[in-house]
Amino acid sequence: MMDNVKSASRTISISDTVLSRVVELAAQEVEGVAGLSSACDAVTVENLGGAASVNVQVIVKNGCRAIAVANQVQNAVKQSIQDMTGIIAVKVNVEVAGMASAE
Repeated sequence: MMDNVKSASRTISISDTVLSRVVELAAQEVEGVAGLSSACDAVTVENLGGAASVNVQVIVKNGCRAIAVANQVQNAVKQSIQDMTGIIAVKVNVEVAGMASAE
């Protein structure tokens, strides 16, 4: 499925795979995130007709506040999707799937 971004003169299609990769990169850059869940559906993106609904499962580093990290992931994902694609993320659900020791 593709998300479409329309401008005055053209329509650009962005695949869900690209959006998923944007989500992965944004989540992994947040301080306190050890990585993404190893589940095959650690990142899911749903097309809502030019907007996106995102679910992401993260592993939080031990010693970090899970709620604070999840909020930062949510904000980073929303901002990255908007900045990189022009698509609005109307919903970003962050699930803390586990804790891991900081390396």
